[in-house]
Amino acid sequence: MVPTELVEKEFWRLVSTIEDDVTVEYGADIASKEFGSGFPVKNGHFQTSPEDQHYVSSGWNLNNMPVLDASVLTHITADICGMKLPWLYVGMCFSSFCWHIEDHWSYSINYLHW
Repeated sequence: MVPTELVEKEFWRLVSTIEDDVTVEYGADIASKEFGSGFPVKNGHFQTSPEDQHYVSSGWNLNNMPVLDASVLTHITADICGMKLPWLYVGMCFSSFCWHIEDHWSYSINYLHW
């Protein structure tokens, strides 16, 4: 296994070097309703294993966050992709996602899975 320190060192070396070329694949704004989010959903068309059943109603499930009682998004009735429905972003090693202001200056939550 390659140590994370070495991967990070190589990332910053590539960022700061103009002589080396590297190709990195990245996918953005993938509809989780169509392809899944990595989290199980109630009445979803993706099968949930019995050991993952407790994640279906978890507050940390990205599909549930917009409909939690304390969420301001409960006042929005439309399914707005990227706000009420999670988007999926995938990237290979050395891909990056720039800091930015979200639509309507809203907050964003992300998780890293590997």
